[in-house]
Amino acid sequence: MKRIVSLLLVVVAAGSVAVAQDVRNQKNDFGLLFTLNGLDNLSAGEYNGGAGAQWYLANDVALRFGLGFATASQGDNQDPETTVSGTAINISPGVRFNLANNSNVVGYVGGQVMFGMASTKAETSGNNNTEETSSTGIGVGAFLGAEWFPWKNVSLSVEYGLGFMTSSSTAKSGDTEADGPSNTSIYLGAPSGILVTNGNDATIIVAPLSFTLSFYIN
Repeated sequence: MKRIVSLLLVVVAAGSVAVAQDVRNQKNDFGLLFTLNGLDNLSAGEYNGGAGAQWYLANDVALRFGLGFATASQGDNQDPETTVSGTAINISPGVRFNLANNSNVVGYVGGQVMFGMASTKAETSGNNNTEETSSTGIGVGAFLGAEWFPWKNVSLSVEYGLGFMTSSSTAKSGDTEADGPSNTSIYLGAPSGILVTNGNDATIIVAPLSFTLSFYIN
């Protein structure tokens, strides 16, 4: 916790000595969100496994949304050949409330809901006994963070959170269907979404801290 507080203080201190900028916290301000990967080798990547956006519906009150989607198919090149295909989707809507700001830094709190689901199908040539698995995960949590504006249309954010998730799964082979494991877990950190593995288990993806790069386009 001391490390987290120290990092937040560094962001605030950097903002206080930077050239004055106007923070984005007014109604209709809109930004695109990207996750920063690795502070030792910075790169911008997908936000919560896909695309992210933030829109202020009122002064100091913003809605944000993350959407991830993936699909894949792979065969084993054997005879008979087994082909495994899968689809996964992850959404994370949330709301943010700004608590205080100066010309460069905004401190905020908020909450979000996460939902992930995935399904896989294994088909073997010449065999009508298809195996299917599916899983869903639901999470809810609160977060706090600080956003620093080195330029008016660009910001860097650091975030920390607390919450929980629950998941369930099913497996089907031919005409036989059975319930899979159900899990409930609590997280402390910065969630980036829900990961569903092989259609039969769902876990929350948590990093010690979340770093986000935002581009405001209005």
